[in-house]
Amino acid sequence: MRDPDRGAAVIAEDCNFEDVARGEKLPGKDAYKADYYRWREAFPDGLCKVENVIVSECGEWATVEFRNTGTHTGLLRSSLGDFPPTGKRADVRYCSVMRVRDGLVVEGRDYYDSATIVRQLGLG
Repeated sequence: MRDPDRGAAVIAEDCNFEDVARGEKLPGKDAYKADYYRWREAFPDGLCKVENVIVSECGEWATVEFRNTGTHTGLLRSSLGDFPPTGKRADVRYCSVMRVRDGLVVEGRDYYDSATIVRQLGLG
């Protein structure tokens, strides 16, 4: 997805989201957009492909498996510091677990293996 407003349209203003790998809270639409731009700065050609969506029987929870790919040609800002471009490709699988109310994400967590990113970019 290349339109942060489209993604933010399904995020509740009071959404409590967490990036578990980075140990960061991402509250609400503005935090969602800031995280989008952080990733886009590091991987301008980045693509996000949804691979699987599982919805709970009650419809309140959804789990989304997706894959982010891109070339690290911009500054990667992270909780571990800032990493200059390496020119290397990353192909990382993620899983998001989200609670949905009235069609909006009100709570969620992203899970991924940050060691995969470090290894693929030659940062470790």
